[in-house]
Amino acid sequence: MSATPTRFAPEAVTYHGSLAEGWEHRYRKSSFQMRQAVLGNCLQGRNLAGTLWLDAGCGTGTLARWLAARGCSVLGVDAAPEMVVAANQSLRSDSHSDRLSFVHIKTISRLALDDRSLDGILCSSVLEYLPDPSACLTEFARVLKPRGLLLVSVPNRNSIARRLQLACHHVGSLLGQSWCKFLDYSRHQYSRPEFDHLLVQTGFNEEVVVPFGGPLPRLARRSCLWAPLLMFVAQKLA
Repeated sequence: MSATPTRFAPEAVTYHGSLAEGWEHRYRKSSFQMRQAVLGNCLQGRNLAGTLWLDAGCGTGTLARWLAARGCSVLGVDAAPEMVVAANQSLRSDSHSDRLSFVHIKTISRLALDDRSLDGILCSSVLEYLPDPSACLTEFARVLKPRGLLLVSVPNRNSIARRLQLACHHVGSLLGQSWCKFLDYSRHQYSRPEFDHLLVQTGFNEEVVVPFGGPLPRLARRSCLWAPLLMFVAQKLA
């Protein structure tokens, strides 16, 4: 299920750490604002007040703060220390800081959390960069309560937009250019059936899949044929 030959995960951590200073500004762009919109759509109608969540690969904490504003207590973790520093700096001006904490960890495949201790986990565009996504999903199943929610986004193997990104990256590498730089480190992509199978193997049941991402018209973003990302809403099996 690998996308392209890439560097190892530690280099992906270093790469993302180098982006920490400007990461928050990315959420001013429509492509990143879409992540918040998709999160809102996936959780619409659910009572989040008093629930305990993990943001696995939290970056500078934008989505964790979104969850906290809706009543969740959120632990954000990230392997890039620069991201965690920036996330903690954001707490100084956040009105929901009492429901937020950010911690640096080495990997989300081994979490210092009790079994069945969480109501929900968000893992936004993280698994593609890791050596073993299956091990991470297994760990998520361990720490989630029965019927706990997992929201996880992954690259869409069948997306025309994703294929164009890969082609652009390849041409750029031939020309000595860093086009679509993140693809130097993106190790995995999935079709919907492939990731469904992985979820079942690790103890989850898919509820909803939402295609999204990219500078595409709204109708195209809703299509698994076009959208470069897929957000899966899954429930841990009882």
